[in-house]
Amino acid sequence: MKPIVLILDMAKGYGDAASWGHDLIARVRRLKDAAHTAGVPVIHVHSMRRPTDNLPRPNTMMVDTDALEVLPELQLTERDILVYKRYLSGFSHNDLDYTLRTMGCDLVIIAGGSTDNTVLWTSADAFQHRYKVVVLSDCTMVHRQTEPQPF
Repeated sequence: MKPIVLILDMAKGYGDAASWGHDLIARVRRLKDAAHTAGVPVIHVHSMRRPTDNLPRPNTMMVDTDALEVLPELQLTERDILVYKRYLSGFSHNDLDYTLRTMGCDLVIIAGGSTDNTVLWTSADAFQHRYKVVVLSDCTMVHRQTEPQPF
């Protein structure tokens, strides 16, 4: 098997270490370091918006802002790859699938946020693209202040 670690939405525009939780960031950092030690590639994937996008919260993750930067604790290294997604899934309107295939990947190991959104959609799309999928529950979280109330 040829694994690749995908770190989802761990960017400044989604919050800092306090909002993500220092423990989660430390666990993702340990994963990233272990991947590097084992020679497993790491790809950071997060949203990118343009002024022409007609989406709710249009000022979040805007192109040419520091919001697009990876959190300092998980800073990119020369061997990491950064891919921008345009919607919910890490595979949304970008070259992630092409990148994974040209690297020979057949297994994606997923970390980051948010479990009920980007992690969910990226996992489903990875499965549909015929990758084996591992979601590390101790390296993911729901990233919002409160849970939605049931009907």
